[in-house]
Amino acid sequence: MATDLRKYTVQEAVNIGAHGALASVLTADGTVKSTGGTVYSVMVSLNGVQVGDKVEIKDNTTVQLSFVATATAQSWMFDPSVGVNFDHSIVVDVTMSGGGAKEATVTTVYL
Repeated sequence: MATDLRKYTVQEAVNIGAHGALASVLTADGTVKSTGGTVYSVMVSLNGVQVGDKVEIKDNTTVQLSFVATATAQSWMFDPSVGVNFDHSIVVDVTMSGGGAKEATVTTVYL
């Protein structure tokens, strides 16, 4: 796996090159990008969930980032100083147990 040592803020990543970074907003399982890429930021928001419910960001099937609820409503902002490389794909896996109204929103800034 090649390592990209360039550091970008989220805003810089959005403005890279002619196309810039992209943003994906998912409310359930889904593919952010079907090929390899770099994740510059992830914001996760869960509401009405149970402790232990989780959101995982995977490189194909390998978990790269995991956000596990410790309360019924929780938010996380992951904004690393260096983007996280994904070799195969960028996939969001949302696991919520039990019934009731549950909400998950996963925003990913990637290139």
